[in-house]
Amino acid sequence: MTPSLSRRDLIRNAALIGAALGLPAPLLAWMQRDPDEERLVEWTDRLRAEGLSERSGPLGRSAVRVGELAAGTPYEPGTLEAYLRADGNPRDTEPLTLLLSRFDCVTLVESCLAVARVASANCLARTADSGPSWQRFGEEIERMRYRGGIRGSYTSRLHYFSEWISDGAARGLVRDLGEELRGVEDRRRLRFMTGHRASYPALSDTGVYRVIGRMERRLDAAPR
Repeated sequence: MTPSLSRRDLIRNAALIGAALGLPAPLLAWMQRDPDEERLVEWTDRLRAEGLSERSGPLGRSAVRVGELAAGTPYEPGTLEAYLRADGNPRDTEPLTLLLSRFDCVTLVESCLAVARVASANCLARTADSGPSWQRFGEEIERMRYRGGIRGSYTSRLHYFSEWISDGAARGLVRDLGEELRGVEDRRRLRFMTGHRASYPALSDTGVYRVIGRMERRLDAAPR
C-alpha cells in the first residue's frame, strides 16, 4: 500500500507539477499556500477592511472578531500533544504547533489574539508570499503559550489557564480582570494534571511528572 501523504506534501507536489507545466507565479503561490496560512491572510485582511487593525483601537475587539470569523471551525482536543503520540520526547524542546483550521479551547484564545496582533502590526505583505506573516503569527503564539515566552520542553508550556493569565499579565500581554469584575478567589489546590496522570502522555515520564507536580504546588500560592 502506498503511504498516505500529508496535507503539506500534497500541496508541495501540486506546486511542483504546476511549475513543470509553466504556470504563472501567482497561481503557483496559491497552489503552495497552506489552508491555515490562507485563513491568516483572509482574517487579517478582514480586520483591516473593517477598521479593526488600527493600533489605537482595542485589541480585544479585534480578537473577538477573529473568534466570530472562526465560528464553525472543528474542535479537536490534544493537538499540542500530537508529537508525543508520534513517539516524541517530552524532555526535548516542544515543537511549535500552529493551527487555524481546528482548535481546542485555549488554542482558540491564543489564535484569536495572535491574529489580531499580526493584523495590528501591519506586517502582512500584500503579496503572494505570506511567509513572513505566518512567522510573526508563530512568534505571537510562542510568547503566549510558554512560561516567560521561552519555549522549552513540555513543562515550559503554561498548562493551567490561571497561570497562562498571570504569566501573560506579568509580561503585559493580557490584563487580569478578576478583581475588577469582582471575581471570587479560588484557593483550591491545583492537582488536575498529576491527579489524572494517565490522561497526559507526557506524565508517563517520571521526571516530567515530578516537574509538573512542583509547578502545581507553586501555583497553590498564587491567588486566582
